Amino acid sequence: MKPSIYLLLFLPLFLFSDLNIEKIDNVLSSIKLNNNPITYYSKNRSFFSKLKVKKAQSIDSADIIIFPKKNSRDKMYIVDNYDKLKLSSSNIGAIYVKKGRTQIIFVDERMKNNALKLSNRYNKYIIKECYLNEFCLLK
Repeated sequence: MKPSIYLLLFLPLFLFSDLNIEKIDNVLSSIKLNNNPITYYSKNRSFFSKLKVKKAQSIDSADIIIFPKKNSRDKMYIVDNYDKLKLSSSNIGAIYVKKGRTQIIFVDERMKNNALKLSNRYNKYIIKECYLNEFCLLK
Protein backbone atom coordinates (compact mmCIF):
# COMPACT_ATOMS: atom_id res chain seq x y z
CA MET A 1 0.00 0.00 0.00
CA LYS A 2 2.74 2.48 0.91
CA PRO A 3 4.67 2.24 -2.39
CA SER A 4 1.55 3.20 -4.32
CA ILE A 5 1.04 6.25 -2.10
CA TYR A 6 4.62 7.37 -2.74
CA LEU A 7 4.12 6.86 -6.44
CA LEU A 8 1.03 9.07 -6.40
CA LEU A 9 2.86 11.78 -4.48
CA PHE A 10 5.96 11.87 -6.67
CA LEU A 11 4.38 11.21 -10.07
CA PRO A 12 3.46 14.89 -10.62
CA LEU A 13 7.06 15.88 -9.93
CA PHE A 14 8.33 13.54 -12.62
CA LEU A 15 5.69 14.59 -15.13
CA PHE A 16 6.45 18.29 -14.84
CA SER A 17 10.22 18.10 -14.45
CA ASP A 18 11.03 17.90 -18.13
CA LEU A 19 13.59 20.07 -19.91
CA ASN A 20 12.34 23.32 -21.44
CA ILE A 21 13.22 22.55 -25.07
CA GLU A 22 12.36 26.02 -26.37
CA LYS A 23 14.65 27.69 -23.84
CA ILE A 24 17.48 25.26 -24.60
CA ASP A 25 17.01 25.66 -28.33
CA ASN A 26 17.18 29.46 -28.11
CA VAL A 27 20.37 29.41 -26.05
CA LEU A 28 22.13 26.78 -28.16
CA SER A 29 21.17 28.58 -31.37
CA SER A 30 22.80 31.77 -30.10
CA ILE A 31 26.26 30.19 -29.60
CA LYS A 32 28.69 31.10 -32.35
CA LEU A 33 32.17 29.81 -33.18
CA ASN A 34 34.11 32.68 -34.76
CA ASN A 35 30.73 34.24 -35.72
CA ASN A 36 29.61 31.02 -37.45
CA PRO A 37 26.74 28.75 -36.34
CA ILE A 38 27.58 25.65 -34.32
CA THR A 39 26.68 22.08 -35.26
CA TYR A 40 25.54 19.75 -32.50
CA TYR A 41 25.35 15.99 -32.09
CA SER A 42 23.73 13.79 -29.47
CA LYS A 43 23.03 10.09 -29.16
CA ASN A 44 19.98 10.94 -27.03
CA ARG A 45 17.56 10.90 -29.98
CA SER A 46 14.39 11.57 -27.98
CA PHE A 47 15.84 14.84 -26.67
CA PHE A 48 17.88 15.80 -29.74
CA SER A 49 15.05 15.34 -32.25
CA LYS A 50 13.03 18.05 -30.44
CA LEU A 51 15.76 20.67 -30.93
CA LYS A 52 15.80 22.97 -33.96
CA VAL A 53 19.56 23.66 -33.79
CA LYS A 54 21.88 22.80 -36.65
CA LYS A 55 22.48 19.06 -36.34
CA ALA A 56 25.57 17.16 -37.43
CA GLN A 57 25.30 13.71 -38.99
CA SER A 58 28.11 12.23 -36.91
CA ILE A 59 30.24 12.88 -33.86
CA ASP A 60 33.22 13.69 -36.06
CA SER A 61 31.43 16.43 -37.98
CA ALA A 62 29.93 18.09 -34.88
CA ASP A 63 31.40 21.07 -33.06
CA ILE A 64 29.71 20.26 -29.75
CA ILE A 65 28.44 16.94 -28.37
CA ILE A 66 25.35 17.15 -26.15
CA PHE A 67 25.02 14.66 -23.27
CA PRO A 68 27.90 12.32 -24.20
CA LYS A 69 28.16 8.89 -22.60
CA LYS A 70 31.88 9.48 -22.07
CA ASN A 71 34.37 12.15 -23.10
CA SER A 72 36.74 10.28 -25.36
CA ARG A 73 37.33 12.62 -28.28
CA ASP A 74 38.84 16.04 -28.80
CA LYS A 75 35.47 17.78 -28.80
CA MET A 76 33.54 20.24 -26.68
CA TYR A 77 30.73 18.86 -24.55
CA ILE A 78 27.52 19.97 -22.92
CA VAL A 79 26.83 17.56 -20.07
CA ASP A 80 23.68 16.64 -18.20
CA ASN A 81 24.56 17.63 -14.64
CA TYR A 82 26.58 20.12 -12.63
CA ASP A 83 29.01 17.55 -11.19
CA LYS A 84 30.06 16.38 -14.66
CA LEU A 85 30.70 20.00 -15.62
CA LYS A 86 33.39 20.18 -12.92
CA LEU A 87 35.19 17.02 -14.12
CA SER A 88 36.74 18.14 -17.39
CA SER A 89 37.74 21.37 -19.06
CA SER A 90 36.30 20.04 -22.34
CA ASN A 91 32.85 20.29 -20.73
CA ILE A 92 31.88 23.83 -21.69
CA GLY A 93 28.39 23.75 -20.23
CA ALA A 94 25.62 21.82 -18.55
CA ILE A 95 21.89 21.48 -19.11
CA TYR A 96 19.83 19.73 -16.45
CA VAL A 97 16.66 19.87 -14.38
CA LYS A 98 16.82 20.98 -10.76
CA LYS A 99 13.71 21.39 -8.63
CA GLY A 100 11.55 21.08 -11.72
CA ARG A 101 13.31 23.86 -13.63
CA THR A 102 15.67 23.73 -16.58
CA GLN A 103 19.16 24.86 -15.58
CA ILE A 104 21.61 26.05 -18.24
CA ILE A 105 25.21 26.88 -17.35
CA PHE A 106 28.21 27.75 -19.50
CA VAL A 107 31.74 28.37 -18.17
CA ASP A 108 33.11 31.69 -19.42
CA GLU A 109 36.80 30.74 -19.59
CA ARG A 110 36.07 27.45 -21.37
CA MET A 111 33.89 29.22 -23.92
CA LYS A 112 36.61 31.81 -24.61
CA ASN A 113 39.33 29.13 -24.87
CA ASN A 114 37.29 27.46 -27.62
CA ALA A 115 36.48 30.76 -29.42
CA LEU A 116 32.78 30.40 -28.57
CA LYS A 117 30.53 33.39 -28.02
CA LEU A 118 27.09 33.33 -26.47
CA SER A 119 24.71 36.13 -27.37
CA ASN A 120 24.71 38.95 -24.80
CA ARG A 121 21.03 38.27 -24.29
CA TYR A 122 21.96 35.02 -22.52
CA ASN A 123 24.79 36.29 -20.27
CA LYS A 124 22.80 35.14 -17.25
CA TYR A 125 23.77 31.53 -18.13
CA ILE A 126 27.52 32.20 -17.96
CA ILE A 127 29.57 31.57 -14.82
CA LYS A 128 33.27 31.95 -14.08
CA GLU A 129 35.44 28.84 -13.75
CA CYS A 130 36.15 29.81 -10.17
CA TYR A 131 32.51 29.19 -9.18
CA LEU A 132 32.92 25.48 -9.90
CA ASN A 133 35.31 25.28 -6.95
CA GLU A 134 33.80 25.50 -3.45
CA PHE A 135 36.87 27.31 -2.07
CA CYS A 136 36.38 30.15 -4.55
CA LEU A 137 33.15 31.09 -2.85
CA LEU A 138 34.97 31.59 0.46
CA LYS A 139 37.01 34.49 -0.92
